[in-house]
Amino acid sequence: MKTRSVAIILSLLIIIIILFSFFILQHSTLSPSSKENSSTVTSSINNIPSSLSNKPGFISSNASEILLYNSGGTFTILGHHQSDSAYSMSEAYTPDASLLVSPFIWNMKFAKGYVNMTYDGPILNVDINMTDFHKISPNIGVNGYPGVMYGEECWFPFAGHSIESPLLELPAPVENLPQIQSCLYYSLWLDKGSIDDFSYDIWMSQNPTTTYLKFPDVEIMIWLYHQEEITSSYFKYEGSFVVPSIVNGSHENLNFSVYILPHTGSGDGWIGVYYVSQQQLEGKVTVPLTTMVQENFSFMGKVFRNLNESEYYLDAVQVGMEFNNDSTGTSIMGYSLYNWTMQVQ
Repeated sequence: MKTRSVAIILSLLIIIIILFSFFILQHSTLSPSSKENSSTVTSSINNIPSSLSNKPGFISSNASEILLYNSGGTFTILGHHQSDSAYSMSEAYTPDASLLVSPFIWNMKFAKGYVNMTYDGPILNVDINMTDFHKISPNIGVNGYPGVMYGEECWFPFAGHSIESPLLELPAPVENLPQIQSCLYYSLWLDKGSIDDFSYDIWMSQNPTTTYLKFPDVEIMIWLYHQEEITSSYFKYEGSFVVPSIVNGSHENLNFSVYILPHTGSGDGWIGVYYVSQQQLEGKVTVPLTTMVQENFSFMGKVFRNLNESEYYLDAVQVGMEFNNDSTGTSIMGYSLYNWTMQVQ
């Protein structure tokens, strides 16, 4: 009797084990719809849309990075009229290079208040609080361009160079530049006055040791965000330019209007090239920097027939915000630059 009971118990245990194994097997296998959904998610993360990946300037995932956030602790630079510090200067040390930092209030004749540029750890916070602003050139709607610079500028006000990554040593011949995608992560705020633009300011020269900018040196501005519109007849509209970009994680084709200013400031002034975004961009924005630098020659060629890419050096890349006061002379606004990364290939 005891032997029979044991046999029954063992049989029941075997049945239970078989049923349990079958249950586990069924639930560890994805249904066809689950497999399809999983494949779709993986594709959207790892694969770039073909409409973007075949565009000039696109960089694959194996590119090397230059990290340009501050790693040297907290510090502050103040720019104001009272201490004659419109062009005060400092240097932020990053994991891979350094950046020169300046409030660069170049159009200030007199003003009360300050431009405060504080690196709070890796983050650059720029606070502008100025009143009773009087311009050196009242007909120019820009007060200054507080920002940072990577590269070398032998002219005023930086008259120096940053520490550079071996991946991108400047000055460098424009025709030999590696493919660079530059990513800025930033936010803007405004109380009074206007944000003319948040932008790149890129400099090219035919002589990288020049101490004075003039024709045919070139300034390329890439306006990512702007409240200013180009309406002056001095600027020549030369068409639009579409580039593959990444905006807040989404792959997009960004459209820029392109303007040429044949001479800046005077008859022998440098050439200005302005890429003006048709969207107001803010957040995390990646653009193909090399593509936009090299393609500007096709637009300049519509105005000047004898300018060749092979004759130019890329000297420096600046990032900052041009700002202007309101009708009472007041400017209260600012920005935060959380990170700047360049991917190089």
